[in-house]
Amino acid sequence: MKNYYEILNVSENASKAEIKKAYFALAKKYHPDKLAQEGNKDDNIFADIAEAYDVLSDDKKREEYDEKLKKFKEGVDLEEKKNDERLENYFTKAKRKIKGRKFKEAIEIFKKLEMHYKYKNRKPTDEFLSLYGYSLFFSGIDRKKGFELMDNALTSSNFSDQDIILNLVEAYFESGKEEKAKELFKLALGINPKNKRAFLIKQKYLKKKRNILDIILGRK
Repeated sequence: MKNYYEILNVSENASKAEIKKAYFALAKKYHPDKLAQEGNKDDNIFADIAEAYDVLSDDKKREEYDEKLKKFKEGVDLEEKKNDERLENYFTKAKRKIKGRKFKEAIEIFKKLEMHYKYKNRKPTDEFLSLYGYSLFFSGIDRKKGFELMDNALTSSNFSDQDIILNLVEAYFESGKEEKAKELFKLALGINPKNKRAFLIKQKYLKKKRNILDIILGRK
């Protein structure tokens, strides 16, 4: 549906005077004779401008048009809401796959979501980037890209999201980069020292190694 307000570049509550002023300015700029002189023979622009003015300058036509435009927008908003819900369901499914260590299956979902983001010209969330990177890293498919995505998500989130930090912490530990891992782990604990996942990571990667004396004396 054509948005006549956008065509004339006026607000939806524009007065008749504002609509008329906008129309004459655009009609002058996009008149077919002027466009022809400039080597542009597209008459559709001027036709849309004239059509928009014809409707918006007439009270009855404008009232009918406004009602149609309102219903159209409501329909678009409803469809967008449904799309967002579908995306959220896909994302939740991907997170369940990660929890089950089914990283390759999660990656397939992330690829579809990535295409949707590009199609809608929307920026992926920091959580999306981090989990996508986490899956790429722990699946072994592309550890380098996985690191990059997790690192970008960490920077974009201003180091404020504990799970995004812990994703990279695990990757650093698995790569043998203990100093970097410990540095980030300390940062994560500063956000919530009682986090269950942080505790499990500590048990797995930072548990003190027992020497022979510890074993003899029964020390843990």
